[in-house]
Amino acid sequence: MEPGPEVVDTHRGVTGIELRHLRAFVAVAEELNFTRAAEALRLTQPALSRTIAQLERLVGVTLVRRTRRSVDVTAAGERFLAHARRALLVVEEAARSARGEPSIVRVGFTWGATSEYIGPVVRAFEAAHPGVVVQLRRYDQTLAGLADGRATVGFLPGDPHDPRVRTMVLSEEPRVAAIPVDHPLTTRTEVTLDDLRSQAIVINVVSGTTTPDLWGSGGGPAAEVHVGNVDEWMEAIAAGRGIGLTPASTGRLYTHPRIRYRPVIDAPAVPIALCWPSVGAHPLVPDFIKAAKACKSALKASQQQSHLVALHVD
Repeated sequence: MEPGPEVVDTHRGVTGIELRHLRAFVAVAEELNFTRAAEALRLTQPALSRTIAQLERLVGVTLVRRTRRSVDVTAAGERFLAHARRALLVVEEAARSARGEPSIVRVGFTWGATSEYIGPVVRAFEAAHPGVVVQLRRYDQTLAGLADGRATVGFLPGDPHDPRVRTMVLSEEPRVAAIPVDHPLTTRTEVTLDDLRSQAIVINVVSGTTTPDLWGSGGGPAAEVHVGNVDEWMEAIAAGRGIGLTPASTGRLYTHPRIRYRPVIDAPAVPIALCWPSVGAHPLVPDFIKAAKACKSALKASQQQSHLVALHVD
């Protein structure tokens, strides 16, 4: 579908976009199939096609590329998709508020490295806002659902350095190495990055905190094993595919009979960050930040006492 002329009001930006346009586009982007998307929306396929064409004319760019064999979202469409999802959630939240229904705060996280921090902050927020519904959601994405508005706030291991979000560091976690139980390095009580330079390193490329940059200009590691989530990461290490680097909290939360954890004494610490959208944040985000600040000192003291607990130093 080729877009027609862009319809723009120079004072107010793009005009004429309606919720039906956004719902249609999100459905097509998720299904990548016009027939299934039309069924989900209870529209005819021609009506859906017209709605997408209208949206593209209003935005002024092609959002969906459609051939006889496939449907793909363009690069512009991917950028638009995150905002479309967020806009729909904002309107839904506004309607709930107008009806006097409880607000919903969605707390996103990527994996368990942040688990010790989520609970205390959520409890503090709920104590101050007993009428708010707090939902905890895991997203195997770099920004834990913040990029497309599915999460109101997110807890992330590492600072994403992404202009789409703002961050507050809650704590600094030392790194540990996750080592197959029969590996010679398990005889050590601690290891260094140089000890790991000649090893294969298992890297969670979706939401992990390890990159080859840790070794600096000296080069390393010898090889990389890429996985997509923490479960795959654990099993790859247990199977002897390589060694992992991770925040110390992982060793306290994820045990495995085939894995041992050892402190990496010269690796930089991993910040544990609370994140929220830099634009269009939920009205309750400042209150959530306040709850996190109130917990920050207690969290830091608690983690300092337990950083090396349950690291399986035999």
